[in-house]
Amino acid sequence: MTFRAWLAANYSIPARIVAVIGALASAWGLVVAVGDMDGENPVSWLMFLGPALAGAFPTLELAWRRGHDLSMATVKPRWFIFPLFGALGAVVAMGVAEIVMRASGEIAAAQAADKWHYWFAVDGPQVVSVLFGLLGYGAGLLLAVVFYVVVLWPLQIILRPRQAIAENMMDTSEANFRRNRIALALMPLIVIGAVAMAIGFTQGIGWLAVLATAVEVALVVTAVVLQKIDKKRRAETGAVSD
Repeated sequence: MTFRAWLAANYSIPARIVAVIGALASAWGLVVAVGDMDGENPVSWLMFLGPALAGAFPTLELAWRRGHDLSMATVKPRWFIFPLFGALGAVVAMGVAEIVMRASGEIAAAQAADKWHYWFAVDGPQVVSVLFGLLGYGAGLLLAVVFYVVVLWPLQIILRPRQAIAENMMDTSEANFRRNRIALALMPLIVIGAVAMAIGFTQGIGWLAVLATAVEVALVVTAVVLQKIDKKRRAETGAVSD
């Protein structure tokens, strides 16, 4: 399948509408940010939240799209490609708004009133639309992963456990169904545990770092012990050796 055909099959009309709305929302956020000297107006956050939501929506919509394919082969391209579209649309929309406001002198006036302007500091980036477009891309990718872990993965395990087991190349036999389902159910907890560990270590919260590390190790060991993989399928894909 060519990239164009893949886009036609996977970039739905609702997702494109959300991308347009996200781009326009980012431009609105930039306009509001000019008057938001202290960075206290939540509408200003639309500069990066607009493209982030546009980029994450194609992952979220897998919850109700026909087929419900949540395999990595389906999900990963969405994580990296669609947030890029959201970011590019936002950069264009914000770029136009920024050019207009610079031409009208609104940004210069805001900087003259406060050279430490929260969004448009005098010594800050000269083209904020590109900066927040890139931030929107990163936020969109992370948000898509969060949707997958917190929303889609649990739904798949609850509603379509056999499909989830097959997509993860685990043994689909009835004898190992229950243990593989439990192993898959632990995956979102493992991701959340990793985030908690990162927060504990980076923020210097000792008790959280220790507790999260202990829980993480226990979850990983339990998942590894429980799961029964389909060695034949994984060998065919090169995931394991014969």
